[in-house]
Amino acid sequence: MGNVKAVRRIRTCAVPVAGVVVLSMGLTACGGGGAGSRDAAKGETGESQRKDAAAVLAAAAKKTGEQNSYRTHQSDGSAAGPASDMAWQRTPFVSSMMIRGTKTAENPTGETHLVDTADGAYTKTDKIPGKDWFKIDPSGGKKTDTSRSRGLLTEFLGALNATGSAKWVGAEQVGGRPTDHYRGTVNFAELAKYQGPAMNKESHDWYVDVMRKGGKEQAVIDVWVGKDDLVAKSREVSSGQKGQETIVEEYTAYGTGLKAEIPPADKVATFDEYIDALSKRPGA
Repeated sequence: MGNVKAVRRIRTCAVPVAGVVVLSMGLTACGGGGAGSRDAAKGETGESQRKDAAAVLAAAAKKTGEQNSYRTHQSDGSAAGPASDMAWQRTPFVSSMMIRGTKTAENPTGETHLVDTADGAYTKTDKIPGKDWFKIDPSGGKKTDTSRSRGLLTEFLGALNATGSAKWVGAEQVGGRPTDHYRGTVNFAELAKYQGPAMNKESHDWYVDVMRKGGKEQAVIDVWVGKDDLVAKSREVSSGQKGQETIVEEYTAYGTGLKAEIPPADKVATFDEYIDALSKRPGA
């Protein structure tokens, strides 16, 4: 999928934007009186309750889903591989994706920058004199819950919670934050049969479909959850007929909002102006 491979999938609800496929996720703390309080009432220690993978991951799914915004860095786990920096905000809706992929003659930087709002979608370009972006008017529909700028956290947490396969690995530091590390193995043939509250139908069906079409049979999913029940990092290593693939995501800036993501109006061209500029380029 070209530059979008870094975002898998980014895996998404495919919306073509000038040759780029913009992919389109739901996520989920327990505050006072949550699972931690109940465990404490039973006399369990904080450490033992954090080893209860099912309870912690259910709380993480709930709390993550309550966030209005956050940022995601997605990569294949290597320093030199493709990567994407994404930001998502529910209200007012803003989705930002900077995708760094393969350099080509058409795209010598290998970068694709996309910003989506309720008022339209913007794509950064160097092909319009005096303008840095072009805009496509909104197509309608609810983008907030389907934007792929949310990353893959909904699918990862949902699959682990649906299968109940996760176990506590240990306490580890992620980005200077103390977290608990959990790992589970998801079989996609089994996940396909799941129907229940741990994974909403849209997320479930999309995830299973994408993985099966990619020839994937199972995935080992790791999730690092902070003491505040917010996920700091995830890793999916999927395997099957077409080999192995790794997706690593790091999550930051929960609830801080997105600033200066929307391009200034005087730097934005219409889609018709973009097409006109392309037609006037040498060799067009």
